[in-house]
Amino acid sequence: MRRAGRIVISIAAIFLTGCIFRIWEGMRPEFLIRGLSPDRDTLTASINIRSGMYTSKGFLTGFQYTMLTGVADTLGVDMGFAGVYERRDCWQMLADSTVDIVAVNASDTLPDSYADGVTLTMQFRDYAWAVRRTDHSLLYALNRWLGTLTHMPEYAGMESRFFRSYSLEPYIEAGTMTDRISPYDEIVRTYSPLLGWDWRLLSAVIFKESRFSVGAYSRRGATGLMQVMRSTAATYGVTDLFDPEDNIKAGTMHLRRIEKRYQNMGFDSVNVVKFTLAAYNAGESRIEDCINFTLDQGRDFTDWETVAQTIPLMAEPEYYEDADFLRHGRFRGRETIQYVEDVLSKYEEYLSVIKR
Repeated sequence: MRRAGRIVISIAAIFLTGCIFRIWEGMRPEFLIRGLSPDRDTLTASINIRSGMYTSKGFLTGFQYTMLTGVADTLGVDMGFAGVYERRDCWQMLADSTVDIVAVNASDTLPDSYADGVTLTMQFRDYAWAVRRTDHSLLYALNRWLGTLTHMPEYAGMESRFFRSYSLEPYIEAGTMTDRISPYDEIVRTYSPLLGWDWRLLSAVIFKESRFSVGAYSRRGATGLMQVMRSTAATYGVTDLFDPEDNIKAGTMHLRRIEKRYQNMGFDSVNVVKFTLAAYNAGESRIEDCINFTLDQGRDFTDWETVAQTIPLMAEPEYYEDADFLRHGRFRGRETIQYVEDVLSKYEEYLSVIKR
C-alpha cells in the first residue's frame, strides 16, 4: 500500500509539473484559470516600475512583461499594455478600468483615496500586481498562478535571466570569453540572419538604442529595444512594440530594407553596414542628402568615412543655402556620425569577449 501511495504522489507531482511547464508554452491548465469569467478574453496592464536605459537593478520591465504575458497565456486571454512608467496616475487608471493590472514595487505607497478600491497580489521579489478590490476572480487567479510558479525551477531560471549581471568588465579584465550579452540573445540570434549580420553587431545596435530596456521610450515616440516608431512597425505588421521579439523583428526588418538600398547602389559590404546604421539613426532621406552633398563636393559618396568628413559642411550657410537638392536643408550630423562609431565600437568590444 505504501508503494502504491508513493506512485500516486509521483504521478500527481508529474502532472503538476507538466501543467507549470505548459505555462511557458502558452497552454491553459484548467486548475489555474478556474474562477475567471468565461467571456473575459482581454486584460490590460501598466508597468509602473522605473526601469530606464541606465538602470543597474536588472531588466525590470522585461521581467514584468514576461510575467504578465505568461499569466495571460495561462489564463487564455490577450494581454494589452497601456504603458510603461507613464506619468499618468496608475491608481486612477485602475479605478477607471483603463487597466486591469498595474505592476508596482511592493513598497509603493497606496494613496489613501484608493485604499478601499485597490488591493495587491502576493509579493514576488520586490514587486506585486495591483488590481481592483472588486475583481475577485482576477485576484484569485493571479495569486494562484504566482503562488505556484514562484516555487518552480522555471521561475528561478527566469529570475537569473533578468537579474544576473551582464557586465563584460570581468571578462575584459580576465581576458576570458562569455556567451551572454542580454536576456534577449536568443531572439537576436534568430533575427540577425535576416541581415546576414553577426548577432553581436545587431546586439550592439540594440545596446546603443535602448541598453536592452523594453520600456525605453523617446520624445519622438520611438519605443522599445530597437526604438522603433509605431508607423514603421505597422509597415512590418507589428503592433506591440513592448514585445521584445516583435520589436526586434520590426527593427531588423527595417534595417534589412535600408541595407538593400545600399547594396543595390553597389556599396561594398563594410560601407553597406555603416550607411545602414547611419540611416537607421538619421533616416534614409537625410542620409540621401548627405550622399548627394558629398557627390556635389566631388568626393567619394560611396565611402562612409568620406561622407562623415563632409557632413560638417552641411551646417555652414555658404554650402547648404544654395544646395537646392538638399530636401532637409541644414544638417549638423554629429549625433549620427557618433552613432555609427559607437555601434561599431561596441561591436568590437563584443567580438573581444563574446563567443560567436
